[in-house]
Amino acid sequence: MKKLAYLSLLLPLLFAACNQSDNVTPEKEAADIILKDSSDFNGRLFVYTYDFNTNNRLSADVYIYTQYEDISRNLFLYYKRTQNTDAEADFGFLLQGNYYIVARTFSKSDTSLVQVLSKREIRRNVYLK
Repeated sequence: MKKLAYLSLLLPLLFAACNQSDNVTPEKEAADIILKDSSDFNGRLFVYTYDFNTNNRLSADVYIYTQYEDISRNLFLYYKRTQNTDAEADFGFLLQGNYYIVARTFSKSDTSLVQVLSKREIRRNVYLK
């Protein structure tokens, strides 16, 4: 008899839980880049991609990682595609520290270490081989 009473209380709760709609709003696809310096601990990072003949390399994907181990795990912090005539990837303002940069095309890649310093504009050249 107790089981029947528990079942009669539990059954309406199950139906109510199944009928609720999912009102979750999707997150943005990409985070916005910070283009105004808001801290004493930020530096701005620009990455320029070149091929082996020191020509600008367009349409390279540039990834930024916080740890070297994250490269093999593919846990990047952010990525940009170089598209303008300067083959530039502007990462905006980042907290000071060391970051790993990986630039890739379909057949070439390069990994580099960059140190972002506070209140400085850092420009790193990456040569794809």
